[in-house]
Amino acid sequence: MLGVRGGLPELAHHTLLFTRDWTANFEAIFTPPTTIPAPASIYVCRPSATDPGAAPEGDENLFILVPVPADPGIGAGGIAGAGAGDVEATADRAIRQIVEWADIPDLAERIVVRRTIGPADFADDLNSWRGGALGLAHTLRQSAFLRGRNASARVAGLLYAGSSTLPGIGLPMCLISAELVLKRLRGDTSAARLAEPL
Repeated sequence: MLGVRGGLPELAHHTLLFTRDWTANFEAIFTPPTTIPAPASIYVCRPSATDPGAAPEGDENLFILVPVPADPGIGAGGIAGAGAGDVEATADRAIRQIVEWADIPDLAERIVVRRTIGPADFADDLNSWRGGALGLAHTLRQSAFLRGRNASARVAGLLYAGSSTLPGIGLPMCLISAELVLKRLRGDTSAARLAEPL
């Protein structure tokens, strides 16, 4: 996550930077022995492009997602470059990649806030299996009615929301899973969506 002085009109709200060798990129992440791809296909979110309150006026903020293996051994992130070596080196490569691929030569010099998060953070802070950020994949045996339930089969009253439960991964699906939990708590069995909070 970066706070950047000045504007970044070269980036849209959502920018995807794909490597030319898509297969090798994913093999590095998923095929043992796994490695952090370099270069990596990355996702860059610039929320300040559409939400003026997301950064100080005239400045920008970025969220950069670099897919890496689900491996807490890669390490935890930190503030201002204080994270684990592999995490910070990956962030440095991603920044250089944005500089080159989006043609923003002074990006690194304009960074005033930098915070990284690594797989160890997902494992330690969120109890995420192997430090994975996304939860269960949408394979046939982990989709639809075969996906993890929102209620524990072992502990009465324990409910789950998130990417490894129904309906699946991604922010909209996680919000829907939270809505399903709330409806369960209220005894609401309707198919209607909940009213927006006031």
